[in-house]
Amino acid sequence: MATIRCINAKGKYYDAAAKHDVINYILNPDKMIHGYFGMAQVNPANPDLSMYDTSMSFGQEHGVRIRHYVVSFQNKELTNPMIANLIANEIMNAIGGKFQCVYGVHENSNELHFHLAFNTVSYLDGSRFYGTKAEHRGLMNIIKFACSHYGCIAYYVRNRDSD
Repeated sequence: MATIRCINAKGKYYDAAAKHDVINYILNPDKMIHGYFGMAQVNPANPDLSMYDTSMSFGQEHGVRIRHYVVSFQNKELTNPMIANLIANEIMNAIGGKFQCVYGVHENSNELHFHLAFNTVSYLDGSRFYGTKAEHRGLMNIIKFACSHYGCIAYYVRNRDSD
């Protein structure tokens, strides 16, 4: 089974460096052995600045700045990073229809996993992803649906301190 974790802990990712720090972690080449990553609606040379510019253009550079999720696969379920890349890309394309998004497939641990982060401010109209139960449920459905296309069953693991 695949696990989905929200990395947004209470009080986390409110600072001006949040987008930069999260995106740099996700795109760390030491973690992406085969170099699988993707970006939607950002300048590939500077994705965090693209997200910042979007937020600023709508006067929304406050509150939680970025949403960060990790999808991990048990070794018996998925070991092929190319398949993980296809799953992450499908999720990114769904989110990227409204929000700027970045993902990276990490192969540097015992379990293959990918990190996915997106701007909380829509590039279309400046609306926000607040992380309400309805928004969260919708995102979980997108992730579960993408995983199911490749024979993976995904479930959400709630962090005690996530917002």
